[in-house]
This record gives sequence, structure tokens and C-alpha cells, in this order.
Amino acid sequence: MRQILILTVVLLLVPLAFFSPLLGLIGYIWIAYVRPHEWAYMPGAQLSLAVALATLGGYICFELMRRSPQLIPNGLILLLWAQLTAATYLASSPDMAQGKLIEFSKTFLIALLLTAMVDSEKRVRWLLWGIMASIGFLAFRSNFGIIQALGQTRIYGPGGAFEDNNDYALLLVVAAPITYYAARAEKAYRLKLAGYVLAAMMMVTIVFTLSRGGFLGAMAVAVAAAMKSRAKWRGLALVVVMMLAAWWLAPSRVVERVESIRTAYAVDESARMRLETWSVCLRIIGDHPLFGVGPRNILEVYERYLATETVRVAHNSFLQMAVDAGLPGLGLFLGLLALSFYRLRKARAWWQARAPDSPLIEYCHGLEIALIGYVVAANFLSRHDLELIYQVMALATSFQVMAREAARESALGVV
Repeated sequence: MRQILILTVVLLLVPLAFFSPLLGLIGYIWIAYVRPHEWAYMPGAQLSLAVALATLGGYICFELMRRSPQLIPNGLILLLWAQLTAATYLASSPDMAQGKLIEFSKTFLIALLLTAMVDSEKRVRWLLWGIMASIGFLAFRSNFGIIQALGQTRIYGPGGAFEDNNDYALLLVVAAPITYYAARAEKAYRLKLAGYVLAAMMMVTIVFTLSRGGFLGAMAVAVAAAMKSRAKWRGLALVVVMMLAAWWLAPSRVVERVESIRTAYAVDESARMRLETWSVCLRIIGDHPLFGVGPRNILEVYERYLATETVRVAHNSFLQMAVDAGLPGLGLFLGLLALSFYRLRKARAWWQARAPDSPLIEYCHGLEIALIGYVVAANFLSRHDLELIYQVMALATSFQVMAREAARESALGVV
């Protein structure tokens, strides 16, 4: 019965996405992160792609004339899309690369739709709560598992792109600050409390994934949040106290895993293999600087550089982008991250000067810290395709467009 109910809800989302594209965006996010179709025994079903295409169709039919595509502000995403497309068709094995290009294309399509349709404070709030509720549900379920196991467990993701514990940790590193600051922006006490609880659950889950990269990303998020507080030294002191308390309360396996960060490259075989892989990636980039070897093609060419039975990815999102799409692809990706951070800070400064009570200010804080957390944690795993980070980039673009439109209306005296 549960499977029938889930399948019915998921299939109903396709026509709903067509007639209500904003609902389609939120529904796509729910499917992409929660993966309810796996509970209905359809793990390979491309339901998120179906919802994305229905959302696109609905946007063209019902919203295109009112909300035009933001093509110029999205210039870097379009260029990165083009670079990845060229890298795919010039790849060592184009067939292997095409599947990954389809995934990237879906991600970029949703980002473009987001910048076109999420153009008001109300729509931003709805979208953020869709993200928070979806990923928050995963964190709630993970915390339930942690309690059941009395902390003696390693938490893995829901499946698909987030099945691995490290990938799941990265997703939560990006989602936790978004959730915390969105909760700060809420006026309703119950929603504010719910957001704080979900953010805390996300941070707890990161620790119990036993992902060292995730832990470093979580620490970067905590420190960045403390530095944004009015009393920075008190905030930093609170972070230290919370870390010490967590250290004292955490199970021994968690403490041992975190302690291993200090000596990882001296005694840990997986850490040494990661350094070895980074060296191989630099050699691949040196041989294929313009277009890389194509998405997923590192699996095809790795043994040409190092004889091993274990064929690996780069274990670094930035090296992975360069391997997949060349140095121009890496430059575009880094440019997107830097430009998004700049846009958020500029938009936040505008609202602080002219609308100091706007919740968009808190949203900007959360997205800025999410970018910081991603940059730190992504150095240790290959998730240059993380959908959530492109959604953060898209929201940064939307915020810039909204701030510019508000400034134009203010200059014209529009109320």
C-alpha cells in the first residue's frame, strides 16, 4: 500500500508540474533528494527528469511571457554547459560521457528555470522550505537511526547520487546553513524552531557519516556563522564550547575518526591513495588541458597513468571538473562560485541599506556560508555535479536580479 501511495503521488507531480511550474520545481527538489521512487521499488526510474521536463513545458506555456529567462546573468552556467557538451563529444569514450552530460543538463535546466521563476520574496521562501523540508527529512531519519544504534553506526545517504557517506555529508554541509538562516528569517515561532531543529540534525548527521571532509566542511560552516554574529568572539567561543561538549559526548569511533584527520596522510592508506589520485589527475589535465577527457572518462583512462585494479575518481571536485572538462571548465566553475558569493554580498548590502527587515538578508547569509562549506568539503570528494550547489548559484543570480529590479523601481519612485 505504501508503494502504491508513493508511486501515485510521484506520478501526479508530472501534470501538476506542468500546470504549476513553481510546484514543479519544489516537487523536483523533493524527488531529487528524498528519492521516494526507490521506496516504490523503481530505483532506476527517471522521474525527476520527467518532472523537470513538465516544469519546463509549464513554464513555456504559462510563465514565459511574465518571467523571461535570465540568460545574460546566467552566462557562466551556459558557457560551462557548452564546455561540458564539447568535452563529452570530444571524449575518449563519448558513450560513457553522455549519461553524465544528461545529468548535468538536467541540473543546469533546473538552475535556469529557478532564476526565471523565483523572483519574489514569497517564491524564495517557498523554494527554500522545499529544500529544507526534503533534506531535513533525510536528516531526521538519520538521527532516528543514530539513536536506535546508540551512536555506534556510520550513516549513509538515501541512495542514488547521495548513497555514499561522503556525498551525503557534503549535501548536509551545504544544506545546514541554508536551513539555519532561513529559520532565523521566520516570524512564526514554530517554523523558526522547526528550522533550528532540522539544522541541528543535519550537523549531527554529518558527524555520524564519519566523513572527514564533511567534518571539516561542518567546522567551516560553524566558524563562518560565528564570524557573522554581532559578537564574533562570543560566537567563536560558543563554537569551541559546543565542539568540546560534542567531543566529550561522542562515541569513541567518532572521536577516533576525527582524530585521524591529523595523521591521515602519514598512516591512512585511503588518504595516501587520494594523494596518489590527485597526482594522476594533474598528469591527465596536463595532457588534456582544453577539454579534459570527458565526463566519467577518468574511469577509462586512469590505468594509462597508473597500473591499479582500483579505478577511482579524482576525490576532489575541482580536479574532477578539470579532468572532465579541461581547465576552461574549471575556470568557469570557480568563476561561478566566486560570482555567486559576490552577488549574494552585493544583494545583501542593498537590502540592509534599504529594507533592513527583509528576510532576504538572512537568506543571503545562509547561502554565503553554504558556498564556504562546499568549497572546503568539496576538496575531498568529486561532487562538481552537486545539484544543491547549482541551486545556490541560481538563487544568487535571482537575488541579484531582484535587488537590481528593486533599485530601479526605487529610482523611478514605484511603490
